[in-house]
Amino acid sequence: ARQYQPRQSAEQFYSSTKWKELRYIALKNSGGCCTLCGARASDGVTLHVDHIVPRSVDPRKEYSLDNLQILCDDCNIGKSNRDCIDWR
Repeated sequence: ARQYQPRQSAEQFYSSTKWKELRYIALKNSGGCCTLCGARASDGVTLHVDHIVPRSVDPRKEYSLDNLQILCDDCNIGKSNRDCIDWR
């Protein structure tokens, strides 16, 4: 039987090497722009790697590249963890 493993805190997750490596791949694949509005870091916005299905909804997808999209600060904060819209 598989032993229960408690979920990582957000701080542990986002500081993990595994997440940082996956985040880099997602950013590299994005072309450096927000999937929703097209804003770029060169426009002065901060880009976020967003979990399409939030970690709080399905933690099994937290390390899935297929579950990541790039959103600027405004688009990501607007989306929050209220929905699972894939803007790609």
